[in-house]
Amino acid sequence: KILLKTLRRLYWSARQDPVDEDLRGWCWDRPPVKPRAYLGLSVSEISSKYCPTRRDVWLRRVAKAKPRLTSQLCVGKLVHEIIHKVFTEARKMLTLGYPGWVVYEELSSKAPDFLNQLNANGEWAIDFYKTILLAVVSEAEEAQAINGSIPAIGWSPWITECRVDGSYIGLSSSLSVDALTEGGVIVEFKYGKAMDFHKLALAGYSLALEANLEVPFDYGILVYINGIPGSRPRIHVKPVYISNELRRWFLDERDEIIDMILSEEEPPKPATCPANCPFREVC
Repeated sequence: KILLKTLRRLYWSARQDPVDEDLRGWCWDRPPVKPRAYLGLSVSEISSKYCPTRRDVWLRRVAKAKPRLTSQLCVGKLVHEIIHKVFTEARKMLTLGYPGWVVYEELSSKAPDFLNQLNANGEWAIDFYKTILLAVVSEAEEAQAINGSIPAIGWSPWITECRVDGSYIGLSSSLSVDALTEGGVIVEFKYGKAMDFHKLALAGYSLALEANLEVPFDYGILVYINGIPGSRPRIHVKPVYISNELRRWFLDERDEIIDMILSEEEPPKPATCPANCPFREVC
């Protein structure tokens, strides 16, 4: 509930700037939501503006270059896999009525085996696993204390790695939302430094979900994870209102990338390249 409480200050923004009907995902059959072409783009291709000229997308899509797996990407992948495992296993036990302390002890004992399967070696992985597990169990225990019943009553666990069809708006038919919470709040986990363009991903998933389900998705949470693998995990939460401006920004970025790919015109090399760019060696 702590994360959802951080959204309260956004409700005023929503009342002051309600989302226009033509910027809802369910308006996928007409501009501006309707894409200029249907290329099956990923949300990350649109939202990850680390390369200022978007040459990375051109290298992948037009030049067919193969990205290298950087250390940043490897740790980020492990972070997502650990989160998904913890939420999935904890949800199973909690909804069966197991007390929170039993869930924590049982899943903590299984952490080494699971992390070994992922080749997630080091104390940081254990610390991160237990940090996420404790957060999940604590939320369920809070619901139990309020409702006076088993944790499953009054508790809505996060659904991680939720699949959604983005083809209505020109995206991949198999998008994966990091998590959805109670009330349809979209969660995106980020490993590394916070960047303003990260919130574009929330807009992309919101539009795709609205296109499929025809219900509003107006709020998102960016969860930043840092400190690992060098030290203990540090987690920072940023709530985001998925406003008209943010939706237009995402749609503009999508259309610009579509135009670039269709034209096949090679973008210039950027003046500076991110050290962790997976295309750095072939750019």
